[in-house]
Amino acid sequence: MNCRSWIAWGVWCFLSAAAGLAMWPAPVLAQVVASDERFIHYKIKPGDTLRAFVAQYIFGDDGLALVTKINQMDNPNKVQVGKVIKLPRERIKFRPSTATVSRLNCTGVTLLGGDSPVTVSAGMSLTEGAVVRVPPGCQFGLTLEDASTVSMLSGAVIQLKTLRVNVLEPSPDIQIELLEGRIFVDVPRKRLDGDAPFRVKTPTSVAGVRGTQFRVGFDAADRHSQVEVAFGMVGAKGHDETEEKRAAGNQGVPVLPTGKSLPVETLPKSPMFKKFSFVPSAQAVQDVLLEFEVDPQTHKMALVKAQDVAFSLAQNEIKLLKPEVVLADLGNKAVFYQVAAITETGLYGATADYAVCRGYVRGKDLRCNVQFDLAGLSKPVLYFERLDADGGAKILLNAPIDVRVNDQAVFRGVPSGIYKWRIEYAVSDTLNAKLTGQFQLIAFPGND
Repeated sequence: MNCRSWIAWGVWCFLSAAAGLAMWPAPVLAQVVASDERFIHYKIKPGDTLRAFVAQYIFGDDGLALVTKINQMDNPNKVQVGKVIKLPRERIKFRPSTATVSRLNCTGVTLLGGDSPVTVSAGMSLTEGAVVRVPPGCQFGLTLEDASTVSMLSGAVIQLKTLRVNVLEPSPDIQIELLEGRIFVDVPRKRLDGDAPFRVKTPTSVAGVRGTQFRVGFDAADRHSQVEVAFGMVGAKGHDETEEKRAAGNQGVPVLPTGKSLPVETLPKSPMFKKFSFVPSAQAVQDVLLEFEVDPQTHKMALVKAQDVAFSLAQNEIKLLKPEVVLADLGNKAVFYQVAAITETGLYGATADYAVCRGYVRGKDLRCNVQFDLAGLSKPVLYFERLDADGGAKILLNAPIDVRVNDQAVFRGVPSGIYKWRIEYAVSDTLNAKLTGQFQLIAFPGND
């Protein structure tokens, strides 16, 4: 599984797992009533007066009357210490928050909503209300004020519906509306009870999180939504439902076009390389048939192809009805494939990354050339290692790359095996970001 920007199926972006590594299913939890996020709950402290409190934290001349009505108070001048009162979230004083463009590998991402689209650039700060469209073949990522990241797949459209920090909660209040496509969200710092919500909505679903990594998908044509959890916990429900379903790590919730959520499902395991064979081709060199072993839940398989490790210039996702693919025109430069299983209800399981090539013999091994595309990254540091069968690792590189001289890092003579990598880079003077991943390299004979 790779941690980029959800390329193949929602990229468990910026998430990494062993290629083909199975994940044990977590238990399905009961439905719970979703909390009412329209309100913030505040416990009255010694010395508080409702009038002074409202003047400090609520904007609008009718603040005191509104709070008194919401809490059904007979006498707002007498409020007992320790009493918990409800405050309308939309009326709490706040400051704007921002989302910084931390990953961008093309020039076609546009900011919509004004008189004409604006081209988005790396390092740009986006504010509440921004609508972003990512064209096919692009990688795009945002880093929020609390270090959460949002990675959009090619073709995705989102609106930053709410992006603000109020005076009573430590974390930003965030609501993202997914209008088309798939996104991957990483909320690294656990949000405790009483903290601001982090929600991702589609026209048919709502997903609320605390600290977790998860994906949300929405197809504007058939209006199906999917919520898939990498780890942590997500509460998901249809847009008109009052009860939410809690999905834990390696679980998902499909939502129908009617807005009705289906039962929690265990996500399928990632497809595992099974075998290869040579098949006839019109070319001088035979094509290669790559076959995968898939989870019994698999209804179809998603596949994305790219020329570099980090899938910087990935092709559009294709769906396979059989767990196999024919590879043509392979050379000694590795081609990368990210695969994922899709259930009948449209949920994506964990991804696995494979690199394949026509290897050349050096010593006892078939070897390939492996490329990292670092174009557009500022001050990147590349870490690359090979994993041993006994669990050890051999570091191949851990060094900064001067992209002013060459923004393509090519490793020559890389043998078959499992590899981990990480790219750290600067977004601005104060903000850094990273990409991580893992892949299995498979070298086929035939190029010497």
